[in-house]
Amino acid sequence: MSKTFTVYRPGAAFPAVSVTGDRCALQCEHCGGRYLRGMLPAETPERLLVLGLELLDQGAAGMLVSGGCDAGGTVPLAPFLDVISRLRSRGLLVNVHTGLLDDDGARELAATGADVFSVDLLVDGRTMAERLHLDAGPEDYERTVRSLASFGAEVVPHVCVGLQPIEAEDRCLELLERLDVAGVVVLALMPTPGKSPLPDLDDRLVRFVQRASRSSAPVLVGCMRPRGRWETEVRCILAGAAGMASPSPRTMDWLRENGYEIVERNVCCALHRKMAPRM
Repeated sequence: MSKTFTVYRPGAAFPAVSVTGDRCALQCEHCGGRYLRGMLPAETPERLLVLGLELLDQGAAGMLVSGGCDAGGTVPLAPFLDVISRLRSRGLLVNVHTGLLDDDGARELAATGADVFSVDLLVDGRTMAERLHLDAGPEDYERTVRSLASFGAEVVPHVCVGLQPIEAEDRCLELLERLDVAGVVVLALMPTPGKSPLPDLDDRLVRFVQRASRSSAPVLVGCMRPRGRWETEVRCILAGAAGMASPSPRTMDWLRENGYEIVERNVCCALHRKMAPRM
């Protein structure tokens, strides 16, 4: 039986868009807003609509709609709901990064018809307070996932290995087993400028992929991770990952040398189930 592995290369065909520009109220220790500066700014509904239509004209597949959070940990998407619906109806694939949501916010976002909703998943209160500067608890993250799913949305939790203690990563795994999700994206903590990655980060990443892959939801290795570690990428594949964002050239060579059928997609890996061939 042939082995298949999906490679995701979003790039210009699936850009990340920030509805807050480079602004974020939380200023998390591991980000400080620097990742927002690499996104396309669309701080008004009008600008998001123009940008989306331009992407359609250019033949792009879709976009990630994201942004910085307010003090409550929510990406302020309410003004953009109609535009998301309009762009989705025109055929643009949309992945929405939500932040924390209450039931009303989840219902309104699910009604846009966006293809998938990416939700960060944390369970460690100390990490939330000290690293995210957020007054929240694990129940807030669980509620966000459950509420979106209850309104028919496809939800793909994102777990950043290394952000929380390893015991909390295990609790994330236990929680994922109880949730209705379309996939799990596994990230690895990027070091802040001038600092080295955690010394055990690679082993923890592979460990999480292996354990998460025991569930029925596909596990994807996301784009936010230290690069240049092709051996770790291969270990993640062998541990059960169904796909990976932007693997290194040496990993691609390994896949070919070991008889994998490689499927390449120019979209976010969170759309893995959406892009899977229908049987």
